[in-house]
Amino acid sequence: MTRGTLIYIGQRVLLIVVTLLVVSFGVFAAVHSLPGNAFISEHLHGAALASVLHQYGLDQPIPIQYWNFLKGAIHGDLGNSFVIQGEAITPLVLRELSVSMELGGAALIITVGLGMLFGVIAAMRQNTWVDYLLTTIAVIGYSVPSFVLATLGILLFALALPDWTFSLFGTAIGYPLRWQGTYGDIVQLSLPAIALGFYTSGQVTRITRAAMLDVVQQDYIRTARAKGLKSRVVTIRHALRNAMVPVTSILGPLVVSIIAGSVIIENIFGIPGLGKEFVRSITSHDYNVTVGVFTIYTLLIGVANLGVDLLYTVIDPRIRY
Repeated sequence: MTRGTLIYIGQRVLLIVVTLLVVSFGVFAAVHSLPGNAFISEHLHGAALASVLHQYGLDQPIPIQYWNFLKGAIHGDLGNSFVIQGEAITPLVLRELSVSMELGGAALIITVGLGMLFGVIAAMRQNTWVDYLLTTIAVIGYSVPSFVLATLGILLFALALPDWTFSLFGTAIGYPLRWQGTYGDIVQLSLPAIALGFYTSGQVTRITRAAMLDVVQQDYIRTARAKGLKSRVVTIRHALRNAMVPVTSILGPLVVSIIAGSVIIENIFGIPGLGKEFVRSITSHDYNVTVGVFTIYTLLIGVANLGVDLLYTVIDPRIRY
């Protein structure tokens, strides 16, 4: 790793830290300005409500409350939930983050794997029925929002065909209506991951197809074929690697799209992840949980974009920072 790369990483990390501070303070001030409070369900009024607000420090000015929150966050302590009494937020968020990462990782694999596979095949079979079929599937993919696909999936596989399964490597793949356990399994993750990843895979298919069609017309591809290399070797070893540069450029926005989409998907399927907890914390005025989850989302997006930028140098050695 060169000195320039290390300097670039340092600058990006500093930018991520500044972004976290700005976003966390903005969200902190916004949620505290919402009408009502975390104890509205307890029907507290007058002196009783004032006593509880004082106990949790919610009667202090917002800058002081944020400073107290920030001091704890620096040490990994996001405080305690106001609604779930005695529940520490940090282990709660980390547990739910692992579930969301599992779902997001599966969706990203579907996005990149399925999208690039369809894109390469469509480019290699240009202007054939295979090309038209895969292009049509891609258009449908990025035309149908993930929440629509998720709803249709539940209606079909969980309600209309509740006993329908098929075997994949000896494992029954279907969709149970109720989420069981904390982390789920491949059966429970299959439909949510497809609903979340299929939408973005259509974009990857289009860009991969266009990039491959451009690359296969280059002189070095003609030279490789003239030397007698097999078509599979030319496609995978020479064409695909250079076609991955445009695909990599959209990975950052795709990760953001998957993170944002996971909030909706987790609530539709009842997945106990960050997205479901985020919505619950907003509706119940659980301020610290809302700020903590939003900060985690911001950190994930910042790290993902940094990782994509560094991936450029791996795919294309000509790129230097």
